[in-house]
Amino acid sequence: MEPPPNAVVQPPPNAVAQGVLSAYDDRLAVLRAEAGALERRSRTFSLLRGVSFVAAAVAGGYALFGDVPRWVAYAAGAVTAVFLGLLVAHARLVTRMTELEQRIGLYVRGKRRVAGDFADFPERGDRFGAADHDYAGDLDVFGQASLFQLLDVAQTGEGEATLAAWLTEPSPAAGVAARQEAVRELAGLGAFREDLAVVGLQAGARGREAGPLIAWAEAPPSLLGAEARAGGQPTSALLTAAKVLVPLTLALLAAPRLVPAEELGLLRHAWVLPFAAQLLVLLLLRPAIEPILTAASSREAPFARYRPLLARIEQQAFSSALLSELKAELAGPSGALASREMTALETRVGYSDLRHSGLIHLVADIFLLWDVWCALALERWKLRAGRHVKAWMRTLGQVEALASLATFAHENPDYAYPEVKDGEPRFTATGLGHPLLPRDRRVTNDVSLEGAGAALLVTGSNMSGKSTLLRAVGVNAVLALAGAPVCASSLSLWPVRVRTSMRIKDSLEQGVSHFYAELTRLKRVVDGVNGGEPVLFLLDEILHGTNARERQIGARAVVRHIVERGAIGAVSSHDMGISVLEQETAGRVRNMHFEELVVDDRMTFDYKLKPGVVTSANALRLMKIVGIDLDFSEGERAPATAAAPAMAAARE
Repeated sequence: MEPPPNAVVQPPPNAVAQGVLSAYDDRLAVLRAEAGALERRSRTFSLLRGVSFVAAAVAGGYALFGDVPRWVAYAAGAVTAVFLGLLVAHARLVTRMTELEQRIGLYVRGKRRVAGDFADFPERGDRFGAADHDYAGDLDVFGQASLFQLLDVAQTGEGEATLAAWLTEPSPAAGVAARQEAVRELAGLGAFREDLAVVGLQAGARGREAGPLIAWAEAPPSLLGAEARAGGQPTSALLTAAKVLVPLTLALLAAPRLVPAEELGLLRHAWVLPFAAQLLVLLLLRPAIEPILTAASSREAPFARYRPLLARIEQQAFSSALLSELKAELAGPSGALASREMTALETRVGYSDLRHSGLIHLVADIFLLWDVWCALALERWKLRAGRHVKAWMRTLGQVEALASLATFAHENPDYAYPEVKDGEPRFTATGLGHPLLPRDRRVTNDVSLEGAGAALLVTGSNMSGKSTLLRAVGVNAVLALAGAPVCASSLSLWPVRVRTSMRIKDSLEQGVSHFYAELTRLKRVVDGVNGGEPVLFLLDEILHGTNARERQIGARAVVRHIVERGAIGAVSSHDMGISVLEQETAGRVRNMHFEELVVDDRMTFDYKLKPGVVTSANALRLMKIVGIDLDFSEGERAPATAAAPAMAAARE
């Protein structure tokens, strides 16, 4: 059978991806060779450490307990120094080995994505999926074997949240063009994308958004504000007192070591008075400083984890407008870079972490008011740089989201960058396929929806490909409006709002039937059209939860209404009676179909879209093929009579 003119023949399995896989294999070979060399060096270091430790222990023992020459003591010290040096060098070597393993893991995962084997990746994005979203549930945007799983290489919560937002909130045409330019540039910056992912892995920020850091940085000052009070007293007065009392207490404590006790007399105990006063200051300031320190030194949400990521972005030169603009946003107050400000924060947080050291912290806090100075340093940082943190985190999230789209582009070099522009409503694609299907199972087709009200009514038998086609249209529209390349040879579309009614779920708990749930979804589509939105509608098996007569009346009314309002899209149905929409809408709704072939009781599909209404059905044949071999002759006659008027209308 000759393929229809609009079907595009898919290249041989993995032929297009072979270049990507080969490049990944080359990089893996380099990384694994380096990892092997470091492993051999690590074994050598381990041996030398053991030898030097034994030598240091023996020499040290002789030097301490034996009557030996002085040079033995010097040798013991030298061998101990060698051991400590080997210890530090080996630790650095292990760190590098861990980093290499992380880099290797990135490319192993990349090869699995190219092969379509990504359904068990943990990054499913379930937390971003809203049950009532216009299309996310129907188009597998989140969840297992989802679009998010395929795309996501972000290593921070901010990057994942940004990518999820782009997949659920379509961008206008100008925003899409800016992202496409950035994605093209990043697709060619493999080393940068690799570094960004590894640094992100080391930061341990996946799944943890920067909300706590932003909230802390933007919180009003509790120590340095003009109206700040603690314990009923102005904090400025308490801080001034602390600055006087701590050095006074220390000086009076040191005095007996510098002046003979008989000359000091009772003054040798004078330190008790300022010490008691500073304890009172600490007690009064505690309610103000505790929230600052608790948030900053939290083990669960360390603020300093973002510094290396910001530094890597700052180091990279960009040419695209969007990336250059994002990099420029990483300038803090007085031109200081975000990474430097985060380094300053990291230092202050490091001092604050002494509070996790038990007795040492207690002594330092009592005698030095350690927590007061740490909180004051953090507060000053907040006043200087805190208002910039949200912009820095937004920049980080956007760069990581762009890197995810760029990795997708790099791993699918045959995918096209769509043309997204305002004007006449349209969705025109050649070689359109579903990106979540493996290449060796994917069949592509041309889809053309040009002009306001253009729509397809797709009929066909069970499993013939109707739902997959509708999802391919929807998923590629989502990719296009996120700024990514699409699974097509070409795609031109209007900046649309995708609205779907496909996977309908009833709810026993809420008392919602399947049919009522579908009506709720259809109402969202109609409401969007009535509200003047540029809607791309995708309705799978429309109104199949009711009887044939009412299904035909209701489905035709809904489709006529939304196309008359200028929406474009596609509808699938088993009901041949709906095919009269082509005549009722003067050709704006075009009949298309998929068909099956049955040879020796084996059913096959070519998944190629063809013009017109399907002329065959396979439900009864499927029943026989699976073993339900009953007498269907009586049942076949009645439905045929009832369906005759509709079929006749479809043929006219």
